Amino acid sequence: MEDDFYIDYNKLDSVQRAYIDRKVNKSMVVAGDAGSGKSLIALHKAKIVSALGSYAIIVYTKSLKKYFEDGLKSLGLRNVYYYNEWKKIYDKWREDYNKRPKVKYLVVDECQDFSSDEIDELRRFGEICFFFGDTNQSIMSFRKDLQSVEDTARAIGVGIDPLYRNYRLTIENALLAEDIGEVEDVVDKCFRHGEKPRIFESDTIDGQLDKIVSIIKNRRLTNVGVLMRYNTEKSAEARSNNPKLSVEYVKKYFEKKGLTVEFKYNANMDTAMELDFHSSNPKILTWWCAKGLQFNDVFIPACNFDYDDDVRSAMYVAVTRTSERLYLCYSDSLMEWFPEESSDLYGNPKTSF
Repeated sequence: MEDDFYIDYNKLDSVQRAYIDRKVNKSMVVAGDAGSGKSLIALHKAKIVSALGSYAIIVYTKSLKKYFEDGLKSLGLRNVYYYNEWKKIYDKWREDYNKRPKVKYLVVDECQDFSSDEIDELRRFGEICFFFGDTNQSIMSFRKDLQSVEDTARAIGVGIDPLYRNYRLTIENALLAEDIGEVEDVVDKCFRHGEKPRIFESDTIDGQLDKIVSIIKNRRLTNVGVLMRYNTEKSAEARSNNPKLSVEYVKKYFEKKGLTVEFKYNANMDTAMELDFHSSNPKILTWWCAKGLQFNDVFIPACNFDYDDDVRSAMYVAVTRTSERLYLCYSDSLMEWFPEESSDLYGNPKTSF
């Protein structure tokens, strides 16, 4: 896991090294597709500034914080917060502005998740700020006034530092990601070929999950993400009339099948989370909670349901979490986000099981 999380400086490309080597006396904004190395540069910058003064790393979700925490331990770094956790600390001093805590250096990953007001607040917390993000992965549609990476750069008064290569996605997976996310130029930034996405059909959700369990066990997969639309059975029932479309249901089902799993889901503002990114157990999360993460193998069940278009970008994020193999499961027919010729363009012929 450490090798995936932190890649040695000498193995990075010249553009990545240039951004890491830049003097840390000025704020910067780095933008790039999923898999372009934004978080990796953020880590290298954090390691540099940790020796120069006070610092903090802020992300939006709890799952991404956990991922950073597990990797940062080996680098001797700490001070990583998810946004609401940091906000509680910061707001304690709301009545006395002069006593609000500040840091010399602030690193913000996935900055497209934050509103313009939140970005302004973060800038007041950090004297010098390093923002990393991708506007195409802005998936918190339930939140208002999210600020694009481009607007953050304009607000700070700096140009965007772009990343040009995609090191995570294979060309085959990028082809599908472009169509699902209606995003351009992803394939052009990829250079690595791999297996085509596998598309499986079953009459039921349980049948899809049985196939996933079988593949994980038989192939002894050790770096797996199973990504779902909803958090809890209750929320899935309320919004889709199908509780099986949830992290909570899949967790219970896999455990009944003798598969040890880890998971994260929210219920009524409470978080149920058991994640250890050093372990080889499959991780079950929502499309949203998976943002910023990476797995060798990604399974996305229930690709036949007609979800609202406002979550289409979240599905794009889900399919771009894989560095190797992508498995899509459905019943009857694929949702309209998938092109009709997907079996010919992307995967092996659709396979029933």
